[in-house]
Amino acid sequence: MRSQNASFPYWSELLNTAIETASIWQSYRSSGDRFDEMLFPDGTTRPHWRFLKSQLQQLGAAGLTECSATMERLVRENGTTFRVDDGEKKAGSSRPWQVSPIPMVFEPRQWQDLSAGLAQRTILLETILQDLLGPQRLIREGILPGRLLWENPNFYRTYHELDRNSQKLHLTATDLARRSDGQWIVTGDRTRAPSGLGYLLENRIVTSRVFPQLIRSCKTLRCASFFESLREHLRSQAKTQRDNPRVVLMTPPGASYREFEDAYLARYLGMMLVQGSDLAVRGGQLNLKTLGGLLPLQVVWRHVSDRSCDPLELAPDSSSGVSGMLRCVRNQQVAVVNTLGSVLVQTPALMAYLDAANQYFFSEPLTLKSAKVYWCGDDKDRKYVLDHLDDLIVRPAFAVSSDPPYVVSEMSQEDRGKLRGRITASPRDFIAQERFQYSTTPVWTSGGIQSQCVSLRTFQLLRGENVDDERVRVLPGALTRVGKDDLELAWSPVSGNMTQDCWVMSEKPVEHQITLLKESHGSIQIRRAGDELPSRVAEHLYWLGRYSERAEALARLLRTTLDRISGEDEIKSVSEIPRLVYALASMGQVEPSFALESFAANLPELEIVLPRSITDVDQPRGLQRTMQSVVHNATAVRDRLSMDAYRIVQRAQRELNAPLGPDNIGQAIERMGTLIVDLLSFAGIVTEGFVRTHAWQFLELGRRIERADHTADLLLTMLCPATPNGSRIHEAVLQVTDSSMTYRSRYLNLVRLAPVIDLVAVDETNPRSIRYQLDEIVQLLKRLPSGEQEIGPGPDERIAMNMHHQLIMAEPHHLCHLSESGELDRLRALMTMVKEEIPKLAQAVNARYLIHTQTVQQITGAR
Repeated sequence: MRSQNASFPYWSELLNTAIETASIWQSYRSSGDRFDEMLFPDGTTRPHWRFLKSQLQQLGAAGLTECSATMERLVRENGTTFRVDDGEKKAGSSRPWQVSPIPMVFEPRQWQDLSAGLAQRTILLETILQDLLGPQRLIREGILPGRLLWENPNFYRTYHELDRNSQKLHLTATDLARRSDGQWIVTGDRTRAPSGLGYLLENRIVTSRVFPQLIRSCKTLRCASFFESLREHLRSQAKTQRDNPRVVLMTPPGASYREFEDAYLARYLGMMLVQGSDLAVRGGQLNLKTLGGLLPLQVVWRHVSDRSCDPLELAPDSSSGVSGMLRCVRNQQVAVVNTLGSVLVQTPALMAYLDAANQYFFSEPLTLKSAKVYWCGDDKDRKYVLDHLDDLIVRPAFAVSSDPPYVVSEMSQEDRGKLRGRITASPRDFIAQERFQYSTTPVWTSGGIQSQCVSLRTFQLLRGENVDDERVRVLPGALTRVGKDDLELAWSPVSGNMTQDCWVMSEKPVEHQITLLKESHGSIQIRRAGDELPSRVAEHLYWLGRYSERAEALARLLRTTLDRISGEDEIKSVSEIPRLVYALASMGQVEPSFALESFAANLPELEIVLPRSITDVDQPRGLQRTMQSVVHNATAVRDRLSMDAYRIVQRAQRELNAPLGPDNIGQAIERMGTLIVDLLSFAGIVTEGFVRTHAWQFLELGRRIERADHTADLLLTMLCPATPNGSRIHEAVLQVTDSSMTYRSRYLNLVRLAPVIDLVAVDETNPRSIRYQLDEIVQLLKRLPSGEQEIGPGPDERIAMNMHHQLIMAEPHHLCHLSESGELDRLRALMTMVKEEIPKLAQAVNARYLIHTQTVQQITGAR
């Protein structure tokens, strides 16, 4: 029998069932004078929460614990992190994203009212920005004090009338909290490049994976249509080539707090992720620098600060932008979303004047009120602030900061006096804001369900005036943050709070989820070229190939060495161990002293040193640092890698970092095996998943160069010195190079030097041989683009072809010839040539294709 509630006819009789004594909700209480999102003041459950509450009760504590663990695993596998910069963590460090399994829930009518207020506010902010960057009527009429604009350090005169007759704001965000009286209050606007949209999407994806049936049963509005509208709106902003414009997402360089989110959004929306160094202005047109030349851009969705976009006209010390961008905007050659100068309407001090501005433009009050704000640059407001400091919180007036506000009531007398002095000395730089109690909502933690404070960040898309339906699309949901008190939520969304998915319920069944691969009826030119690869991306792919190959080589060498140390024989009697340790020292995994007998006698035992070296982050060329470089380069090109490939990289580093137990040699061998499997899986996914464009070629080129380098180094170290009884050393070489199975299939158990050299050095059919690497390198270099003026092979090709020729001409039995000193001088000469030429080849590749990139990565070093 269905419930007769008109608003929610899908409720079942379960809503009226009494909750068992062992209810997971029995300890949950509303927080007295705060508004509770789930409970009425008398403790009864609000109607729109009843169904969800009963379903969660059926899961019980064990079920919610399992769901929470699953969500943590999904977040971990997806590599969802954010960068923090607070007093507890090192600036720029990363932490996993945190999602609670209990969502925030909205009833339809409540969300409709909130959406109407958000739409009104969004249109107001667009109107104010159009005015500030144009006629400035608000200042002339005295609605806004002129000082609020002229003394704003974020205002540059070049913003004024920069992009005439164009929409200024496109995507905005609004921070909200609910007061004790149940009213939603705006605590801040974000109009420059609102962050959090990607994390909101991740919350929804993870939650829907854990509760697929429940999210449908609650008739939760989907988010995908908003992202489809966003993508189509960005395309519609193109000034030229409107049929199929090139739209890019411009992200800050380096370890930005936007790193994960921008890569996530670029992948989801099918956009190219670029940095300022990828762009160039030529002939008044903004272009993408690629290996195949310059490609014109039509739309830039920027996540770089306004002042950093153009060092020519704005901040000259910026490395995030591109010189000449403003000129392209001014000449209507490119659209920048949001417009340069949009930072002005997220100025915290502006909130004090929004009601008056809305009354001036639209002759009506704002339905969604802002938290009461006092700008200390106004004499009347400053006097009020200084008289009521204990009742207020103080923030910067012009900058949105992740730093916590000044809570005057919790400051010492000395600190209060200092703050009062700062306000008096520079009043324009401060605002004071009313402090109110945020509403609470249920949150699942390890100790059960707790009541925590909650705040929202909503997202609005402002479209053109000629759209068929509503001009402002409000995303049906929000980035929901929860914390133990209000001050936790006063920080930015990247400050590390627990988050929740936000479910907006519908009164009718929700339509089928649309896809971002919606069919288009227009024609499109078929493409198969891959020339549109920025050199910066090519560099990261190249080094991803090199570092991943180096990590595998180190893991194989470590496993082979540990295998022999853990055997029944005495270490001193195992002839290959000194050579293996020397090879490890040569690659930088252990200190060189361990390779010298005179020093090794006074050093710790290898059984202790080698397992410890696996987790040693201080060795600059060791396994840990190598894997860190793998992750760094994979993250830099995350939008180019499949989700499975990226997950493998994340998992490999996570498992490598786990502490070793008492049986550390056995665990170390097992861990090396796991790492090798992960790296082979990554290589396999890349091989099968990458289209054979320049992106794949650079990744493959890095792998082949590195494999040739470390294989030559291994043969120099293991085979070239005099070897009285070499069969065990030969077997170790075969094991490290993953060639044992091939050797056995050809020669059974008869291990001899000549076939070992043939298989590992000059066999063109063995994917692990040096000859095979050079075959591939020569072909890869031939397929890379060359300059119009180049005739014949380039410098990099000549180096590779010279090495290739010498390997082709090498004869295995000739390389096995012993000199009078009993050493393999001919093999040594050949391997030394490879070792000397590989760095020259790498430098030539860098000079030809990667010379403009700002950072230099390096693996090899002096031995």
